[in-house]
Amino acid sequence: MKTINYGIDLGTTNSLIAKFDSGTVEVFKNPVGFKETLPSCIAFRGERTLIGDKAREWLLKDPLNVFAGFKRKMGTSDNYFCPTKNEFFSPMQLSSMVLAELKGFVHTQEKPDCAVITIPASFDTVQSNATKKAGYDAGFREVVLLQEPIAASLAFFNKIADNELSKGKWLVYDLGGGTFDVALIGITETEMRVIDHVGDNYLGGLDFDHSIVMDVLVPKLIKQTSIPELSTELNKRQGRYEKLYYILLLKAEEAKKELSQVTQTEIEFSYDITGNGEEDFFLEFTREELNACIKPRIESTLDMIRKVLERNAVSPADISEVIMIGGSTYIPYVREVVHSSTGIKVNCSADPTTAVAVGAAYYAGSKSSKLEEEKKEPSVNTVGQTDTEILRFELSYNKTTKDTEEYITGLVQNYREGLQFRLTRSDGGFDTGIKPLKPKLGEFVTLRSNGLNEFRLKVFDAHMNEVPCQADTIGITHGLFSLFGQPLPEDISIEVDDVENNTTKCQVVFERNSILPLTKTIYREVSRTIKKGSDDKLIIHVLEGNSKAHPNTNQAIGIIEIKATQLQGDLIKGSDVEIRLEITESRDVSVQVTLLLFNQQFSNVFSPTEKYISIQKLREEIKEIRNMLHAEIEKAANNEDFEKAADIQVLAEKLQKLYEDAMALKEDDLSDLKYQIEEQKRKLAQQIYGSENNPRLVQAKANYFGWRSTIQYWCETYADMPQAYKEEHEALKQREPGAFASNSFFQLDSLQKAQMRLINKMVLYTPSLLVVFYMHYANLDESEYKDLKAARATISAAEKALERKNYEELRSHFTHLLSLTKDSVQMEKIAGTGLG
Repeated sequence: MKTINYGIDLGTTNSLIAKFDSGTVEVFKNPVGFKETLPSCIAFRGERTLIGDKAREWLLKDPLNVFAGFKRKMGTSDNYFCPTKNEFFSPMQLSSMVLAELKGFVHTQEKPDCAVITIPASFDTVQSNATKKAGYDAGFREVVLLQEPIAASLAFFNKIADNELSKGKWLVYDLGGGTFDVALIGITETEMRVIDHVGDNYLGGLDFDHSIVMDVLVPKLIKQTSIPELSTELNKRQGRYEKLYYILLLKAEEAKKELSQVTQTEIEFSYDITGNGEEDFFLEFTREELNACIKPRIESTLDMIRKVLERNAVSPADISEVIMIGGSTYIPYVREVVHSSTGIKVNCSADPTTAVAVGAAYYAGSKSSKLEEEKKEPSVNTVGQTDTEILRFELSYNKTTKDTEEYITGLVQNYREGLQFRLTRSDGGFDTGIKPLKPKLGEFVTLRSNGLNEFRLKVFDAHMNEVPCQADTIGITHGLFSLFGQPLPEDISIEVDDVENNTTKCQVVFERNSILPLTKTIYREVSRTIKKGSDDKLIIHVLEGNSKAHPNTNQAIGIIEIKATQLQGDLIKGSDVEIRLEITESRDVSVQVTLLLFNQQFSNVFSPTEKYISIQKLREEIKEIRNMLHAEIEKAANNEDFEKAADIQVLAEKLQKLYEDAMALKEDDLSDLKYQIEEQKRKLAQQIYGSENNPRLVQAKANYFGWRSTIQYWCETYADMPQAYKEEHEALKQREPGAFASNSFFQLDSLQKAQMRLINKMVLYTPSLLVVFYMHYANLDESEYKDLKAARATISAAEKALERKNYEELRSHFTHLLSLTKDSVQMEKIAGTGLG
């Protein structure tokens, strides 16, 4: 069994490559300069491409042709324009150049063709797969992704002695050049598990450097030069001072590192700021100023620590230590504040720079490569053998252990007498010799220390001819922690129609923190009949994010659109749809859809680097939010809450402009405008549907409980109320704990709408209650009706029905009267997905 062995930390600031070999890990050094780290920096000089330290040096001379920090834009449509090449480079292309350069660090004769590449734990599916694609573009034939906090944990726990390690829970605080993650880790004797994590893909050393430049250095430069526009013009793309910005950014990074050792430093550089020739500048910079710059962002990391502890009901006293990882944790203030604010001991023994690469190599040393499986020739000719003739072994053993011996046991299927077996370790260090095969196998094997032990099982007949058998290669890791699995960072859902509420909602398929890989089959019904040959579509929309929130706030992974022209016949409302979703450990998402009515199949393996946006669906989503806002504006105005109406109107105008832009999109548009519109829509949806602190959520709770007490009063007061409605009220109360605990406006809104539907039924079909409501609306001020003449005619007809006690007729007149009042709102029906 061939293992991957190579681990790569593809960092925002620096990258490294390491190799696992016989229980130890070697971090390779650059043959030029003999440094372990390669700056993730690319420079273009005419026909030459510089990568690493040479590229960073070129930053002072020609910053517009030097690119760094591109990891943070992986999976986005942002590209970098290179003037000297007169072309754009994507973050994926630049990352592949760094990865290809790292391959040159390997000083052995071996050329790595597979690798484990690390990613921030908070990377979404788009960013993850863009990273993997960069690995393939760099020449690797197999790429496996590993979350950075997991890699750092493997490096830390595999290096400390057994007697120093206690079972329990630990925090990994990973603050790098561009991203931050905090992970809650659970440890047993041989296994490490990520319980939960929180992160920010846009918080790290680059943000510190930017703050130093804008908050400290620029004010000092303005004071020296009397050029106030530096504060607004410095970091404009292709602006007058763009080159100066990159120079200051580099100087800020260098000064930040110096201040980890000293309390004060001086930034020196030369630049022609005024246009009258180069000047020398000397700017003092202190540790106190650095701490003030980074304080808000460090506070944000502390909030994330609190969040991950509270979410898992873990107190700081339950945590053994906080393991500090990432170059930015060298800053003394970071270590001091984390310890003082949490009260948890801070462990800085791991090398913050190399830990992620080392951990990736440990993981790679236990991960079998699929390349060998592709190349491997079957050693025994099984032609003519049937499934009932081939021997099959169902083996059981501990995959990780700290003992020097391990017991392998198993059952033999299709067993027959007269056969023999042999179990050998791949390095030749263990061999059972030839032994008689019995229906139940049981053997002790000896293990090589601190590494992966691979064993092969072969079966022979009485003449020592090899017999076909099916037995997986046995892999047992000695002395190293195994990984329970990589957790899924966010919920994976599909969007389905919520017909009753005239909207769509998420149906969760895989919950966050589920262990990859994952497979599941779900069944849904078609929510409307789709006529063959029409313009209609059935849409399977796969989403990533909070499944309790509105679909518009989630990240789209991909869409399968089944057009009516592709159907074998009319797709009848209520017919079943089978949806099978698979997610690999490296976050490839494959979806297979089967329309059981026709047994038609549609499938796709989504490539998130080719982000797909359905223009038609984008328009529908914006339209739905816009219509909802218009209804909210009308409601606020009717309640004379003009301030609220004005606030909503601002959002509605943004949505209207976005809708007009979406309507102007063409299917063959070559620009990335549709991605920009989709991102703007998602951010607006998050703002509109809100968080747990959104005033709309507070109001929804108040409205719900206000009507709840009213319904309870009706149930106790009106004897003619149908019993079914009383039971429905009790069922609604059972849904309350989950809806309120979710702190999701979308879930609470759904509960509130269900409550309003019950109220409508109670009013319309409880005769005595119907009369009460009719009398209220019949006696409204005449100014409250949109059409006074029609209202009077309706009231006259309703009075006659009331005299005859014809409640069915009264119900009809009452609903018509309601439609004539000014506070009645008509919502346009949404198209939805067609999936119920």
